[in-house]
Amino acid sequence: MAKKRKKIYLLLAGGTSLTDKDGNIWAVRNRADISSWLEQMPELKILADLEPVFICGEDDLVSARTWENIASEIDKAFLEADGFVVISKIGQLINTALAVNFLLQNYKKSLIFTSSQISGSGFIDKKEIISRLKSKYGGLGLRANLINALQIADQPLPGSAIVFGSRVISASKAIEDFSDEVNVFKSADNTYWGKVDFGINLKAGLKYCPKDTEIFQNISSKVLIIEDVLGVDWLWDKDIKNYQGLLIKTNPYQPLEKSKQQKILKWKIPTVCHNYLFAHKVDGAVSMSGCTRSAALLKLMWYLANAKQIGSFEESMKQNLIGEFYPVK
Repeated sequence: MAKKRKKIYLLLAGGTSLTDKDGNIWAVRNRADISSWLEQMPELKILADLEPVFICGEDDLVSARTWENIASEIDKAFLEADGFVVISKIGQLINTALAVNFLLQNYKKSLIFTSSQISGSGFIDKKEIISRLKSKYGGLGLRANLINALQIADQPLPGSAIVFGSRVISASKAIEDFSDEVNVFKSADNTYWGKVDFGINLKAGLKYCPKDTEIFQNISSKVLIIEDVLGVDWLWDKDIKNYQGLLIKTNPYQPLEKSKQQKILKWKIPTVCHNYLFAHKVDGAVSMSGCTRSAALLKLMWYLANAKQIGSFEESMKQNLIGEFYPVK
């Protein structure tokens, strides 16, 4: 009996730029571009039956609403799909993967995220980097990234994964590393779910999270991010009412000044003090360490939009919901 072909939903939200053999650049700016764009990569049809879903165009802004739409489209197709591959802009890929992971917790289908090396269709100002990537690596990376993503899109994974270059990374541990033009993402603790060599090899024992799936529909963008600098005052007293939450990037070696701690108590909004290595305890805030800054931010954004459904702020922020907490080496 012939093996059933896997059906993979391909969600397009920017990050779709690729080059053909003549050096022309193709990208999905609107739904009408999808067919001709896919024709540039006929090998993808060998790997799976693809169901493309247009979320937003190459030049559109990726926002909280984009993430909500991605999660909604994924969940609508749950029964039909064997897995999901999301293409989105490289500069927001980690946040996109995390946002969808917090919206679709303990999901029982794999969620793979990838991108081109270049985002945006205004290529004139990017000619130099495009030329360098093309001559050195044969293109903008999307074709190879997609081939790798499709190969594992029906394999059980514990959460959202970023497939880029030669790495398969848990989104909850992914950080940017632009010192390498191919592997622009790495794991914060140097652990990976898989590597690409002459094929794609996944780590043994990966499986879906056994906890019950929890689906959320909303994520908030109303977060003020402050990078604390010793001796520099915070001047947001008048503007704080425009935000639902506050993320403070703290120094592991210097507690917050008393004047700033007093402002946190005065503002009375959900506040996270984050440092990957160590976050000092602050009254009126939740201190988070042992997770990436992106994970702390997206978790806060998720909580703010769903607070009534979730409950206690401190308890929720300290739970290890998608594997975002891990020992700091």
